[in-house]
Amino acid sequence: MKLTSLMMGLVLTSSVMSAYIERSDSETALITLAPDATSTHTAVAAEVETTVMLNKRINADSLEEKKKKLMEAYKAKFGSNEGEKKDDSPKPWVRTIYTNVKEIVRPTVIQGVTISAKPPKTTNGLEPWISLNKNGAPKTIVPQLKNGHIKKASPTYGTWFATPTTIRYTKEELKAHNMAADEIHEEVEWVPEDQTYHELNPIIRCTPDSYFKKGLSKDTSSAPFCFPFDNQVWYRDKTYFVTWYSHYFEGAEKVRLHLSVIKPSLKDHGLKKRSAIMDKGGKITIPSFFTTDWVDNDDGMLALEVIEEFFPKDAMERKVLLSIQPNTVTDEDFDLLKNSLVLTLNKPGKVYKGHNEDLDYLDEKQRMKNLNVEIDEGLDYEKYFAIMGIPLFVVALAMGMYLFVKVNKVDLSHLKPKKARGTDHNHRRIPFKKKKAYSPLSQNSSDIPLKNMTKND
Repeated sequence: MKLTSLMMGLVLTSSVMSAYIERSDSETALITLAPDATSTHTAVAAEVETTVMLNKRINADSLEEKKKKLMEAYKAKFGSNEGEKKDDSPKPWVRTIYTNVKEIVRPTVIQGVTISAKPPKTTNGLEPWISLNKNGAPKTIVPQLKNGHIKKASPTYGTWFATPTTIRYTKEELKAHNMAADEIHEEVEWVPEDQTYHELNPIIRCTPDSYFKKGLSKDTSSAPFCFPFDNQVWYRDKTYFVTWYSHYFEGAEKVRLHLSVIKPSLKDHGLKKRSAIMDKGGKITIPSFFTTDWVDNDDGMLALEVIEEFFPKDAMERKVLLSIQPNTVTDEDFDLLKNSLVLTLNKPGKVYKGHNEDLDYLDEKQRMKNLNVEIDEGLDYEKYFAIMGIPLFVVALAMGMYLFVKVNKVDLSHLKPKKARGTDHNHRRIPFKKKKAYSPLSQNSSDIPLKNMTKND
């Protein structure tokens, strides 16, 4: 009874002390805890709201209006060409093309890459060029000359961009000595493409040699895309390059890109790897929420920057489908799933660096302590844990003592220890072994018993 009263008293004391601390620092505690709770409820509500929104019937007019506003915001930030910023561009320069045509070239800087820059007067094959990471981010490659060979040289594309042309020759034109008078010789020649504008682009071009495999079994070609790879992450406020093989769409002069929202299947929610998300039941919930302007198919490249408007309210991540549409296919006949890639749009967490402010604060705090100035820092969690921990430790110790006494108060004196096995039975431990008395060996001849000898002997 006394032990129970002692425990109740300790619990009451700890409760009163914690209540006193909470009352003295109630404002600080509320300020600290309120944002966490609010953000948690907001995130949950946003998730529920997003799920419900995808399942609702979508009004086509409202969707087109939202899409139009998004395009206007994108153009207002980057101009008419996606990803091309207006500032920080090198000065224009003049060149002569097609022998006698003067042209003003205006360079453009995209994600640190200068396109249409003025080439050097002399070249040696060691000029840097731009390759792409798997997510489409640019990286600079610097060729190296070792043992007379250039390593990491600028790529060559063979006949991927050449046009096959059949040329017919007569006897008079060819003047071959082994050709009949009425014979016509046909030969296919690969005519190289016009390099007037492609030579000013330092970024690697897309060819079928750069295709990769995608899908659940990695047996589906990524054509016509080379970059980015499937299942890559694009971060907000970052620019990425999308490249495709320009000769893939025959007769197409213009193409445009679409971004569509993907709703994963229920069993795939929360999975990090979604390279085969469409093969596992993923569906497009609404038409494309973002569409670029028509660009020249011959460029084979387009830069896109992930902006805040791509994300729903309070959402940190979004699964999208990247599709490409040639101008030879109408909007009614265009299939978003054909010629597409799966990407993840992500908002990276912000890291606030306040090291200098923290050091200044610590110096000021120490100086004030030396002056015997009392500093109010709100709730001191170390003292709070110490004040709460000591009573709880005493309560736990008292509970342990109580249980120990409770268990050991039972009188066990009437219990007797068990006998060792084999002391209260007569059965043989080893079969067929007879129990005989032990007889020691004889030490001398006098110890030998003389049972068969008579007195006369």
